[in-house]
Amino acid sequence: MVLYMLIRKYIEADLSRLASIYDASRPDEFYAEEGGFKFIPWAEDEYIMSILGESEIYVYEEGTIFGFCGFTENHIHWLFVDPVNRGHGVGSKLLSYVLSKLNSCATLTVWESNERAKTLYKKHGFYVSRKFSVSFQEREMSVNTMACI
Repeated sequence: MVLYMLIRKYIEADLSRLASIYDASRPDEFYAEEGGFKFIPWAEDEYIMSILGESEIYVYEEGTIFGFCGFTENHIHWLFVDPVNRGHGVGSKLLSYVLSKLNSCATLTVWESNERAKTLYKKHGFYVSRKFSVSFQEREMSVNTMACI
């Protein structure tokens, strides 16, 4: 039974729940990649924490936080949904809400192999605007920049 659905601005008290969602979801970004990856927990990652401080973040809540989306200017840094709550439109609702807050076309980056995420973004009008490679944990990985039409 759903008590309520709310998309609201992040508050500092949400940090541990957001970290939990991020840490549980992060490995799923690499579902199509071979080999294991090691991840720094969100709250211990200095780079992530610096972006957090600069970002506007919204959470999706139904009694507890199910997911979150954050951006700086028009660049979306995060869209993460607790793996337990996937497949119920949480990510789509968060993305729609955040896009309505932006003054211009949004951009984001996504691993090229993450077709699940790219499918969601394409449903919201994004297209691959750039492809590039980065070194990640001693591997060359392909990344896509996506922008809305």
